[in-house]
Amino acid sequence: MNSPLNTQPSITQQSTPRRAGLSATRLALQLYARVAPQKAGQLVNRMAFRPSRLPLPIRYEYLLDTADSYTRLQHGAHSIPVYSWGKGPVILGVHGWAGAGIQFGAWVNPLVEAGYRVVLFDAIAHGRAQGSSTDLFEIAEVTTKVADHVGLVHGILAHSMGCIAAARAIKDGLHSQHLVMLAPPLSVAAVMDNLGQQLGLRQDVLDVHLRLMEERFGDSVWEKLDLEALSLSLKQRGMIVIDHDDMSIAPNESERVSTNWQAAQVLRTRGLGHYRLLWSPLVIETVLQDLGRPVVDTVA
Repeated sequence: MNSPLNTQPSITQQSTPRRAGLSATRLALQLYARVAPQKAGQLVNRMAFRPSRLPLPIRYEYLLDTADSYTRLQHGAHSIPVYSWGKGPVILGVHGWAGAGIQFGAWVNPLVEAGYRVVLFDAIAHGRAQGSSTDLFEIAEVTTKVADHVGLVHGILAHSMGCIAAARAIKDGLHSQHLVMLAPPLSVAAVMDNLGQQLGLRQDVLDVHLRLMEERFGDSVWEKLDLEALSLSLKQRGMIVIDHDDMSIAPNESERVSTNWQAAQVLRTRGLGHYRLLWSPLVIETVLQDLGRPVVDTVA
């Protein structure tokens, strides 16, 4: 059984995640759907693979200039930047959709001081990486490529949809002794449903997008990117962090993921929302304490 850590600091969430242009996009799609639902669904499908990039400057971006190591790895037609700080067991960060590796910037100095090597990268079409479109299967492949480049990975630190990519990479053979999931979604199917609600899409429009997903990846796409199912096979020790006030990923979705991952502890917080988890001193300190426990290799 996973064990709960009911640490809930009295932090007031000052703002919800900014959704620039969401209202305008929502209205435009709704109008388009009235006259051309098929084409509107096709447009949603194209949009779904084109993440918006974080606006500059990014919090902690200054750390990129102090990296101990920097390289670019080629993946298909695109190259991705890989940064690392420190020496010791590798902690690999896997950012979420429309995110960037440096979003884990608050973790760099604490992990380095604790004796770890922090490795961060930008997935294709994210951050400073090349490309304009990608998908979670590709992000999982890139995660494995970065891991192969840096050597044995001690731990993976993943946020939001990056949790699905990390779990998919592990399922496909990536070895890691420890895994931390910050605000994991239930599945890509749940994310698509949430997208439909956010954009106010009619079901027939959303169905076009879902059908195109299946044509592209096969009928098994929903099973392969279902974190609730993937978590059943996780043997790594680790932690799931769930904030009560997360407005992007419903906390009950993360709770369902934690139920299936028996080797994980659960840290529950309040007032951090979806993004402040990334730089919360409480979260960082709790994860560091868990990482400091003796490592037992339970991966088959």
